[in-house]
Amino acid sequence: MKIVQVVPKAGINSKLKTLLKNTERQLRGPHTTFQREKEGRWKHVKYPGWIQWDDAAGGLLIAEIRTKVKDHEWQIMEAFIGYLDRHLGDQIESITVHYR
Repeated sequence: MKIVQVVPKAGINSKLKTLLKNTERQLRGPHTTFQREKEGRWKHVKYPGWIQWDDAAGGLLIAEIRTKVKDHEWQIMEAFIGYLDRHLGDQIESITVHYR
């Protein structure tokens, strides 16, 4: 499992969680590589596994990346970080990966 911690830039008006949910709603359908399974849980259309995410104190966004086969975690993590960069990059101060 890998934990991705996303820190928002100072002064943004919305929580990263809210921005991420709104972005997913706008891209639903064939225009995205992530599909919503339930609140705060996404799966990738190509890579096996899922991302469980939620907000934390201080406006942080915390995401757990899990797969049944550990060797595939990097693919989902790379896709998720790319998604964050493309769609929320202007609101993000930093992204940190914790290895568990």
